Amino acid sequence: MQQKQTLVLGGTLVVLLVIAWISGVFDRNPSNVDVPELDLPTSEVTHISVTLPDITFTVEKQGMQWFMREPVDMPADSATIARFLNELEELSLNNRATSNPDRYSIYGIDSTATSVSLTWSDGAEDLVISRQGRDYMSIYVQIGDNPNVYSTNGRVTVSQDLDRWRDHQILDLGSGTVMSARVTRPDDTYEVSLNNGVWMVNGQPGDSLQVASWIRRFSPLSADGFFDDIPVQILTDSSYRIDFSTSTNTTSSVQAMPAESAVAITSGGSQFTYRVYESRLNQLFPDPSSLTGE
Repeated sequence: MQQKQTLVLGGTLVVLLVIAWISGVFDRNPSNVDVPELDLPTSEVTHISVTLPDITFTVEKQGMQWFMREPVDMPADSATIARFLNELEELSLNNRATSNPDRYSIYGIDSTATSVSLTWSDGAEDLVISRQGRDYMSIYVQIGDNPNVYSTNGRVTVSQDLDRWRDHQILDLGSGTVMSARVTRPDDTYEVSLNNGVWMVNGQPGDSLQVASWIRRFSPLSADGFFDDIPVQILTDSSYRIDFSTSTNTTSSVQAMPAESAVAITSGGSQFTYRVYESRLNQLFPDPSSLTGE
């Protein structure tokens, strides 16, 4: 009887130890573990490399502007990068969750995590960031070669959509600079010009409010996405085109064509083909009657 009780007690103890290990009891020793201060000079960062489960990209700062270098070389979305760096700056470490590599996956420090490398003029730092923490407002991070995984106060959101990190601006004509525009559509071509403060459409007075509203769509003109598989050369002889002339004696153009239930569009001199929603085609290349109030 006594032997049976001993076996039961022993089995219970083993179960409790397993439960304790799973719950991380043996990871918790805050009195003996110093939590470092995460002091990242985010305002000085000039190079960022991000590795996500399905993609790796790098961005680099030149002057005041950010550029994506991999997987494509083009301007980056500075607002998205600024928000990302601001979240890193506000991140603080709470306590150690574990230092056991066998338990990293419990805290999301695994193949689903995001690896971030930051570089500035006199230093660098590597971070591994989990996608989910104890709650929506926290995450887990590992810093450099330190085996410790820390819970945090704060959260860093890293979009896995590469397009979010790319600059969507196609063209920016500025405010009040356009003097004339030649609009080409599949079935017609017409001229819009400013004459002594009056907008003219094919030599006849137009609806100034409608014309001004139309021109503002290009100040700036932003894309909804990208068509990386459509080379800009295909748009050279496209059936939709606008040639703008400005008060600074410069010219700008946009070319477009329907593609895959959307619109492929580019600007003169650009190396990239952008995507805009199909519903925007007639907004950007309107029927001339809509600019005359007819």
